[in-house]
Amino acid sequence: MSGRPDVGAFVVAGRSLDRSTGEAAFTYRLGDDEFTERLALDPALLTGPVPAQLDAALDLVHLVTGTSYYKLAAPGRVTVERPVTAAQLAVARAAYTHGLGEFAAVNRLPVPHRVEFDVEVREPGPAPAGGTRGALLPVGGGKDSALALVVIPDGTALAVNPTGAQRDVARAAGVPLVEVRRRLDPLLAERTAQGGLNGHVPVTAINSSIATLVAVLGGYDPVVFANERSADEETLTVDGAGVNHQYSKSYEFERFFAAAAAEVGTGYFSLTRQLSELATVAAVAALPLRADILSCNRSYTQRHLGGQAEQRWCLHCDKCLFTFLCFAVFLTPAEAQGMFGGNPLADPSLADGFRKLWATEKPFDCVGERAESAAAMAHLAASRSWGDAAVVRELGAEAAAAAEVTGATVARFLPPRGEHAIPERHLQSLQRVLAGARSAVA
Repeated sequence: MSGRPDVGAFVVAGRSLDRSTGEAAFTYRLGDDEFTERLALDPALLTGPVPAQLDAALDLVHLVTGTSYYKLAAPGRVTVERPVTAAQLAVARAAYTHGLGEFAAVNRLPVPHRVEFDVEVREPGPAPAGGTRGALLPVGGGKDSALALVVIPDGTALAVNPTGAQRDVARAAGVPLVEVRRRLDPLLAERTAQGGLNGHVPVTAINSSIATLVAVLGGYDPVVFANERSADEETLTVDGAGVNHQYSKSYEFERFFAAAAAEVGTGYFSLTRQLSELATVAAVAALPLRADILSCNRSYTQRHLGGQAEQRWCLHCDKCLFTFLCFAVFLTPAEAQGMFGGNPLADPSLADGFRKLWATEKPFDCVGERAESAAAMAHLAASRSWGDAAVVRELGAEAAAAAEVTGATVARFLPPRGEHAIPERHLQSLQRVLAGARSAVA
């Protein structure tokens, strides 16, 4: 398979759930190939009565995880063999178009990526009551999930393809952890190696659908993510169209997905929607839990590919540099080095890596707003403890000039602002934690 062969429509075909083993299987067809993705669920989730909304929850997973296979040829057409609701179709449209925006840009396909759906739209069933076992919080092991676990201490953590970092942060927070294993069809890697298209898929959308399925099976409600407002900023613009690496973390996608989740009786929202990355870091920097987090994508990739057994900060990838920059604002050099195991701001060879964080074309990674990064570097340049670091000396004036364009300062990024869908009781809990953090920083 090479280029974009005419393979016809991508087909979202059959799916099944074996309640005796806990395995869910989702089948897709593309040209002459058939792919089956499998989820290994905890059989304990399947011991009770079959939830009335189970079929709809499975359909949501089936639709969204298909993006991983669709991208091999990106034919621009999707046929769905089972009827879906209008809300489910809206999630699918968002996932396959804007959710594959980075994929389209990198592969030099038209942006925005346009997809036609051939599907029967059905009416949703009666709205069921939500679960009674409390919140389900998907965790990646980083600062965001750490803050969410502190704000909602009676919740349950969820890890998809769990790593040591995810288990560590759940253990440190003292919350139970539900584990799900997602197994891609091996044929996907084979076809990719033979020339199939490859690139970023909307991982948060996929994990949201899996979390909703677990919530339905396990009686959890709501599903709570921790996606900041910075996820709304585009990564770059192609011919006037915005491309956002973090689209499925955006508030727009959250609203689409929340409507579909509501149909299966599950609340869905982002706890940190009103926060900047700096505000989240300010809170986590004041918590003992900061020693247990890891936000390095390279570490996760190496672990997935069978590399290093111990996960740690690489201190070279875009996400590591951004996270270190933010924490440096609230920590001394000794504290930051103790937390991260090194100090990338002391390495002049990494100056260009930091500079990219406020460039017109941001890195394709989960980093904050351009002005936020510039403001953080400018803040360090004006500080006694960080002003002499090699990278800070080199970039301080440049960052200050970039921040001045929008009047960006660290202080302006700390107050919550913007739209959100956070229930009042969780919002109050978040505000208490943030207030405690402000006192600690002061």
